[in-house]
Amino acid sequence: MKKNQVTRDFKLADSVLKQKADEFIALIDRDITEFTDRGYNTAKKTELAEARNTVDNFPNDEQLEAVKINLTEQKDAARKALEKTMRSIFNMAENVFGQQSAKYKEFGNALISQQSDAEVVRIAKIMSLTAEKYLTQLSDEGLTADKINTLITQRDILDVAIDAQAQGISDRDVAAEGRVEALNKLYRLLTKYAGIGQDIFYETNEAKYNDYIIYDTPSGLPEIPPITPV
Repeated sequence: MKKNQVTRDFKLADSVLKQKADEFIALIDRDITEFTDRGYNTAKKTELAEARNTVDNFPNDEQLEAVKINLTEQKDAARKALEKTMRSIFNMAENVFGQQSAKYKEFGNALISQQSDAEVVRIAKIMSLTAEKYLTQLSDEGLTADKINTLITQRDILDVAIDAQAQGISDRDVAAEGRVEALNKLYRLLTKYAGIGQDIFYETNEAKYNDYIIYDTPSGLPEIPPITPV
């Protein structure tokens, strides 16, 4: 069964939520007498601080995306280099055997630009074996053992780069999900202590009551109601 995607339980920007956590830790320290009476203790302060630190230590979405982009660029560069070598060998085989010959077709599907990354690697494996088989016949076209070794090396580099990209995407998705879960946990804690703070100072201290209000908007500020035209 497919796991449901983890989503944010709040509208605050991540940076604002973290800032609110900093503020609440300081506010509760200020009002420690009242909060101690409500069961707040060292363990609960540690829980709140650790939830804040967990969020702070997670790479942000931009960093995670940058890692994925970098791995994709490496994979694309590896494929481009391999394709160049493969096209040269296809050309050599075409010049010697003809494009419609069975020997030419032994080198694999020449329409490599239309194939998936994994298929290009598979074709390159076929090509390396076939090129070794017909090395003598293609030597006049410039094929050498070194060029075949280059083909094999470039194929292996692409193969590794494909796996690295897939792992990078997976790591990004796992980290992004973990970050959202950490943010949601922090938000739940802030909501809890906001409620306690408001309850403590309800009708006794308006300024302190207002300190514990969380505005669930991206800016962390109260939404400005639209002005009704007169």
